[in-house]
Amino acid sequence: MDEDWAVRCESIGKRFKLYNNPWHRIAEWSTLNSLQLHRDFWAVRGVSFGLRRGECLGVVGRNGSGKSTLLKMVTGVSIPSEGTATLSGRVLSLIELGAGLNKDLTGRQNVHNMARLLNFPPDFAKSKMEEIESFADVGAFFDRPVRSYSSGMTVRVTFSIFAAFEPEVLIVDEALSVGDIFFVQKCTRRIREMLDNGTTLLLASHDAGAITNLCDRAILLEQGTVTFQGEPVDAIARYHAALRKGPSGKIRDKWARQEDPTEAIESVQPADTRRGARLAQRVLDANTLDDNIQAERRHGEGSLRITACQICDDQERNTTIVSIGDTLHVRVLVEAIESIAKPRVGIRLIDRFGTQVFGQGTLQQATEVPALGPGDRLVITFQVELQLKPGEYTLGISASEPDGTGDPNGALFHDHINGLGPVRVNHPAHQPLPFFGTARLPMSVACEPAGRATQARVEASS
Repeated sequence: MDEDWAVRCESIGKRFKLYNNPWHRIAEWSTLNSLQLHRDFWAVRGVSFGLRRGECLGVVGRNGSGKSTLLKMVTGVSIPSEGTATLSGRVLSLIELGAGLNKDLTGRQNVHNMARLLNFPPDFAKSKMEEIESFADVGAFFDRPVRSYSSGMTVRVTFSIFAAFEPEVLIVDEALSVGDIFFVQKCTRRIREMLDNGTTLLLASHDAGAITNLCDRAILLEQGTVTFQGEPVDAIARYHAALRKGPSGKIRDKWARQEDPTEAIESVQPADTRRGARLAQRVLDANTLDDNIQAERRHGEGSLRITACQICDDQERNTTIVSIGDTLHVRVLVEAIESIAKPRVGIRLIDRFGTQVFGQGTLQQATEVPALGPGDRLVITFQVELQLKPGEYTLGISASEPDGTGDPNGALFHDHINGLGPVRVNHPAHQPLPFFGTARLPMSVACEPAGRATQARVEASS
């Protein structure tokens, strides 16, 4: 394997034999498989990807999509039925809760035991003990048997050991979701340090924030096959669409085959009215959509199409550069290809780390969008007050309808576009920032003398 590659999988797959009756398995064995009484079930099939040193690849998909099976084949816990998985370097895998820990040993004893199993020098465990104990932060439980640990403490000790042992390849399967928020934040900081130091990470998770913030690329698994491989934010968008697909079944993803966020919604204008026609033409004239938009940035059923988008300021000037607190007008022209009873349109802003900082639309604003027939067009205008920290953001737009499951947030996406812009939020360098962090929240401040009653009230709640 090329020295630059840490992980290579080529057409890897795992097949299981399913029997309707336990005796059928015995019958097959007794006839040396000349009698076939099983049916094949491919949990994973035809998965190929490569991961260079220092990269992080995310694996997303619904429960049962094959994520854990894939990671087990990569680590060698499970033997592939077809294809090959090749790894280079010292590999540690946190696939199951407490992976690698002996439950009869204490946390401290497990550190020594794991160091011996990994063939580290005799004094290596001792040199790392203080770091591991401090990071795990389980107190006196570190010297008690692992069987007495809670699930959270088990993950704390396991990850602390793995992080301190500085693996060249780290494989994690959702295990960190067990910990509390403080530990997850600490783990995230440590993972970033490991990535900066050249560790390769393969991460399977349902956590959209972890995937978009940590991963360089991501793959989406559906029914054991890769349906998308590319930017993490695009993989997450397709993952969420798959979670919310309606009763019609598998998403057709029409746009990919061809090659919901506002402070206020100004209007919903049918494009066949005089004002609506003018708006529609204005949006078309200022179209910010690329006809050759990359396929991975657009997906959906295709029955409701986003035709054009205009981004402008209060003076109707087309722009994507604003100051903190300015209002951005986003006009979206949509056209129905088929009849849509309850159309929805939404926008979202995504920061440079791939985190969605804001998302809202006609549903959240309780704006009624009229039913559309084939060929009908609408202009939806969003007004967004950008109380965001200075920086660049991309704009996403979606057109959808309820998915029919009864979930008020469920949506069947017809056209979902990412990566428009960028939108730049500026602030004069000589002026103090109006807030710190990602966004400004409504807030008030009051001062009062620290009288006895006030002081007692504060102290009592401390």
